[in-house]
Amino acid sequence: MREVVLATEQEFSKGEDVFRSASHGDVRPAPAEEYLLSVAVITQNSRAVIVGAAPYRGPLYEALGKTGRPSGAIIARFGVGHDGINKPLARQNNIMVTNTPGVLDQSVAEHTIWLMGNLARQLSSSEGRLRSGQFTGQTGIEVCGKTLGLIGFGAIARRVAAIAHFGLGMRVLAAGRRSLSEMEEQEGLSLAQIQARFGVDHYTHEAESVLRQADIVSLHLPANDQTRHFINAQRLALMRPGSILINTARGSLLDESALHDALVAGRLAGAALDVFENEPYAPVSPEKDLRTLQNVVLTPHVGSNTRESNWRMAHACLENISKFFEGRFAELSRVDDGT
Repeated sequence: MREVVLATEQEFSKGEDVFRSASHGDVRPAPAEEYLLSVAVITQNSRAVIVGAAPYRGPLYEALGKTGRPSGAIIARFGVGHDGINKPLARQNNIMVTNTPGVLDQSVAEHTIWLMGNLARQLSSSEGRLRSGQFTGQTGIEVCGKTLGLIGFGAIARRVAAIAHFGLGMRVLAAGRRSLSEMEEQEGLSLAQIQARFGVDHYTHEAESVLRQADIVSLHLPANDQTRHFINAQRLALMRPGSILINTARGSLLDESALHDALVAGRLAGAALDVFENEPYAPVSPEKDLRTLQNVVLTPHVGSNTRESNWRMAHACLENISKFFEGRFAELSRVDDGT
């Protein structure tokens, strides 16, 4: 008999065709709310769970710790970011944690570009005026020839760089966490080869220099203790007057209160966010609600939500789970420091 795999309802709906045809598990939808999900784990005797970005803080790990005895359990993240999963608690309960690297890069990169274009041409505000009966628009800008600054230089940032440079004629600067020598050694490519492949004019590990030069800044850092509020009031003050900020990475990277102040003061021309400190979105301070600002574009964490990406993420989750069931632990895309 096939083992029961529980997928939270939103993730199940995104990958339903793939999940219903799974051969290595009986994939069933389950509530995303932690207590209800933990009850489903126990009642359906499941030791494999597929989850989204919602945070899980306690009961889920206890439930999987019970159903997983003695062989262990797995939490498969439907996506890349895994800051919602408590890895120490997972390890304490013999739970492996995986994600789906690489399969959503194109979707998030494209969404980054669409948000940039929206702000550059004031599309959301112009459409709002048209729908209210006004046939007037705002003057936009061309992005060709503008400088795009990438804070973080992982796979998604590289795709953004290539689209922006080769497709839109932008000058691209990138700030990564690795030094030049480290990046060259790990990539097996020279800096010149990396620049030519991805259309990057300059690479540095000093984010401040990129912030000072860019017309448009896009965030692509992982979420961890070191990157929380990486873009704060001090770094926002380094950005060029009239510049634009985009965040399709993780909400914790950005101090939304400081961003609100910078936008209201007119230092920045606009911001586009797909991720937030609180999800679903709630302002960090009632008096600093980003939804009240006309120069802000907000989308509800949909950067990876395309048919193509969802198909790939569903397959990647099932691949991790099937390898777990077969004991092929070394082949898992683990993010729990267990490798």
